[in-house]
Amino acid sequence: MNRLEKILSGWNFKKIAVWYLILAVVAGLICAATVGYIYRERLNFAWQYSRLEEAKNDAALKTAADKTAAASADVVDVLILDGSGNVTYSAKNSSFAVGALKLVKAGSEKKYLTSSAHPDAVFQYVKGEEFMLRSIINKDFGKLRSDYDDDSVFDSSLSEKTLYMLSRIGVHGSDSKVCVITVPTSVPGGMTALKGTAALAMLFFSIYWVLIALWMYKDAAKCKLAPLYWGFIGLFTNLVGLIVYKIYKHSMAPCPSCGAAQSAEYLYCAFCGTQLGVRCESCGSKVGVKDCFCHRCGKKLR
Repeated sequence: MNRLEKILSGWNFKKIAVWYLILAVVAGLICAATVGYIYRERLNFAWQYSRLEEAKNDAALKTAADKTAAASADVVDVLILDGSGNVTYSAKNSSFAVGALKLVKAGSEKKYLTSSAHPDAVFQYVKGEEFMLRSIINKDFGKLRSDYDDDSVFDSSLSEKTLYMLSRIGVHGSDSKVCVITVPTSVPGGMTALKGTAALAMLFFSIYWVLIALWMYKDAAKCKLAPLYWGFIGLFTNLVGLIVYKIYKHSMAPCPSCGAAQSAEYLYCAFCGTQLGVRCESCGSKVGVKDCFCHRCGKKLR
């Protein structure tokens, strides 16, 4: 028995598995609660934003617009536009509430929108799902701003304009549209919490991965089935290797004395010499030492 086998022989993997699950669940709940608390404002904004599409009438739509605008300090305004692009309602009465917000593509990249009524503003249009994701976990406005600055260097129509992020939602049963205009900012401690959660998740996953390999090594050593070989298989294939190992072990016969797994056809243990079975005198099949009748031909055994 080598040093690793001696160390593992004292490990109770059932208790380790129970404690691992308890710690993993507790750590997961703590991380979820921490991230949820830090991002509570952004999550509330995402929830209110999703409710805009559910509004059934003008009153409900205005209420939803007000709640969305109030959910986050990053919101510049939430506008309701008619079919012609005229602003019919503004949740924050910003400068965008005056006149029409008829958007046209601008810039060589064709990813920016401008409005003649607001010549100093340029909008980067973001689709609904991506808009919610960016609004929740966006590090800051730096990436959008950096891309915009790079583009504006080569396009004079974009220079000296204020950049906003914009999402547009259609209203069911109407030609009206809702425009949500934001300037995303970083959440204090947000990225630290997300990185910490990711690091903790990787740590628990790594522990789980190694524990599978160590259990396979210990069990294979106990059954005298080339533990180093099976340990490496568990380390590189994990659950797939564990399933293969279980199937392979199930096809073997364990010795009642030393626990070694070996061919089911063996009459004696190859490691300790214990008798594992006898042959039926009638059909030659292997039967157990304590069997009274042959399982294949039914003849009574001596």
